[in-house]
Amino acid sequence: MSVPTVSTRLRNLENLGIVRGYQVVLNPERLNETTVTLVVKTRRQAADAVAAKIAESGWARRVLTGRPGWILVDATAVRREEVEEIVHEVSSLPDVVNVQRYADLKSVKDEPAAVLPDRLSTSLVCFECKGPIHDEPVKVRRDGRYHYFCCHSCERLYLEKYERVKGAARKRA
Repeated sequence: MSVPTVSTRLRNLENLGIVRGYQVVLNPERLNETTVTLVVKTRRQAADAVAAKIAESGWARRVLTGRPGWILVDATAVRREEVEEIVHEVSSLPDVVNVQRYADLKSVKDEPAAVLPDRLSTSLVCFECKGPIHDEPVKVRRDGRYHYFCCHSCERLYLEKYERVKGAARKRA
């Protein structure tokens, strides 16, 4: 495929919300950093608050809540000695019952969360009403961008607003 074709298709996936962003994946080992995974047990009712507090820390790379009272934390320590400090910090939080740590885990498999089947399917969201588009979308191109609508009523409402805004902008110019 040509670069413009790939760019157009990628931009469409971004506009549809399928591609949410891009990231650089750094290898902490190559940067002489230590990774640690913490399994944190909290009082059931406090898990969300504890997870939010952990997420504020600069060393927290990923924070997941699981069944009530359990939190999984991936952390990175710039210096190996910081691992003990991180464990102590988490253990000292109110409502934390127990912290288990696993340092220097090796990834056996690390895949993106989304599964890309042979045939891609997605749920489109109407540009006007923000509701799901269940059937064939109504597609309108404005200013070099496609907008998808669930029905012709939403399309009409959008186009009326679009023309009002464009007209007001022309008057000011």
